[in-house]
Order: sequence, then C-alpha cells, then structure tokens
Amino acid sequence: MITQLRKKLDLKLILILSAFYAITLTISFLKVVYFKFYDLAHKNTSWKDLVIDHFVVDYFAVMTFIIFAAIATKIMIDKKIKLVSIVAIHSLLSLSIGFFIYFGSIIFFALIGRFTLSQINIPMHINGIVRSLDVNFLIYFIMVLIIYTYYYIKKNQEVEVEKALIKSQLSNAKLNLLKSNLQPHFLFNTLNSISALVDIDKTQAQNTIADLGNLLRELLDTGNKNLITLEQELNILVKYINIIEVRFSDHFTFTSEIDDSLLKANFPSLLLQPIIENSIKHGYDYETTDLEVDLSIEKEDERILISISNNGKTLEKNFKLSKTNIGIKNTLERLKTIYNNDFQYYMKNKKDESGIITHISIPYIG
Repeated sequence: MITQLRKKLDLKLILILSAFYAITLTISFLKVVYFKFYDLAHKNTSWKDLVIDHFVVDYFAVMTFIIFAAIATKIMIDKKIKLVSIVAIHSLLSLSIGFFIYFGSIIFFALIGRFTLSQINIPMHINGIVRSLDVNFLIYFIMVLIIYTYYYIKKNQEVEVEKALIKSQLSNAKLNLLKSNLQPHFLFNTLNSISALVDIDKTQAQNTIADLGNLLRELLDTGNKNLITLEQELNILVKYINIIEVRFSDHFTFTSEIDDSLLKANFPSLLLQPIIENSIKHGYDYETTDLEVDLSIEKEDERILISISNNGKTLEKNFKLSKTNIGIKNTLERLKTIYNNDFQYYMKNKKDESGIITHISIPYIG
C-alpha cells in the first residue's frame, strides 16, 4: 500500500504546490504583521505565537491535506473516474480542509502543552471554520487546478515523446523497406553482370564483386541511422555507381559537383541512390541509349541544395509518382519524418526538354 502511494506521489508536483502555498501564506502573514504592528489586531498575541499559528502550523497542516488530495487526484485520473464523481469528491475535500486545519492545529497545540483539550472552545473554532470557508474553498480549488494542469502537461510531454519514438520507428521502417527494395533486384542484376564478365574480363568481374561487397557492408554499417554524413552517403553512392557503370558499360556517364565544406554535414542516408536509380530506370528509351546523370550539391542560406539531372526520357504531362516509384515515395516520407516537412522536393522536365531535373532542399545540420 505504501509503495503504491509513493508511486502516486510526484515530488516535483509537491514542490510546485509547496512553493505556491508558501507564497500565498507569506502574503497572508504580511497582512497579519501589518495589523499587529499597528495594533489593529492580535494585540495579546506574541510575535512567536503569530509565526507558529499563522505560518508554520497552517503551512504543514494544509500541505499534509494537499498531498493527500494530490494522491487522490492521481488515483482518479488513473482510474478514469467520471467527471460528476470527481467534482463531488473535490467539493467534499474543499469543505473538509478547514476542519482538518483547525482540529489538526488544536491537537498540535495540545501536544506541545499550550492548552489542554478541556480548554478547547468548540463553538468558537466552528465559527472560525465557517468564516474561512470561502478562502479555504478557493485555495483548495486553485491547488487542484495546479495538480490537474501539471498532470495534463506531463501527459502531453509523454505523448510527444511517444510520437517522436513512433516517428523514429516509422522512419527506420521506411529506411529498411528502401534497403530491401534496393537489394533484391539490384543484387540479381549485379550478379548477372558479374556472370557475364567472368569470361570477358576477370579483373573487372573481381572489382565488381569487391564493389558489391563494400556497398553491402556500407549498408549494414549505416544500420537504422536516418542521418549520416554527406561523405558517408557519397561513399555508398560511388560504390553503387561503379556497379551501374559495369552494367551499362559505355552507355552510362555520371558526373558530380560537390561543395567540400558539406562533407561532414548530416545527410539523410540513402537519399541519392533511389533518385539516381529512378533516373536510370526511366531514363533509357528508344531515343536515349546513352544516359548522362549529373549530381550537384551546394549550400545556400543554411540549406543544402541537391540537383540531379539526366538527359533521358522526359516526364509526361500531369506526371504523378506512381505506385511503382517505391524508392522515391519512401524517400519523400522519410524526409517528412526527419525534417518535419521542412524540405522541398520536385521533379520537372528541363526547359529545353532534353531530360529531367530533380531539385531537393533540406536544412543544413552541421
């Protein structure tokens, strides 16, 4: 039972409530000091008794009661008690706080020997409770409001953490899907190319096997990382391009222009490969047998600008990403997750209709 109560007791919340009531009580005590100083009230009460009666005892009595109310509130929140029941319970507690303070004080003073229980004037104390009923009611409900606000904010923070975790898991799942989409058909095509090279150029076949092994190793090393350095991303891309150049021989040309100051910047893993793969997949046609792909990465106004162009088949009118563009659609979803929609991505035909250009803009993260 005690262990369960400790779990319900939030130390940070108790400190907030303690600070609030300490401020409230200090203001009230200053009023008492004013009346005492100008002989308007409390003429026969010593300063010591004023401090004990109107500050120390009151503070500990109220905080004891409020700690109980905080625990009760947490239990009601956890058990999802109906609103009507919650209002009724808090109304009852708000009326009880005055009795708790007065009779708690009486017991305390009796224990320290200020008076005996036979000297207690019950009607006088009842009158005191009634006179302070409205003040106690307001103080209680303000503190209950603090309790509910605290748990509401805490719940929201927990939800935000959970949402961030889900986003991360979703992004990792999409990355894994992208990798799985890359590996099967890419592996089969590469193995076929290696098989054809064995009898023609054994050295080239060995180099391609090495590139394939290094590429797969790089993919494994990145694991579930959504962000790696641009340098790491380019290392993966180079190995991919080397294999592509073997597959398409002299019919494929790749050029790049990279701002070296960006090499250590954070960059989405496997961002470039699916776009270039898409350029290759849809770029070749009857009119384009020699494909050229150009990559440009530069920095402008704290953003990384990526441009990938090719001289291949142009986009049809009203082009939309179809269900077959899994790599591109995955990439867009990952960018939304990583940058919270703070990115730009669009594909269009070149002005002279000589091919397609893809533009991407993402925040620079050093």
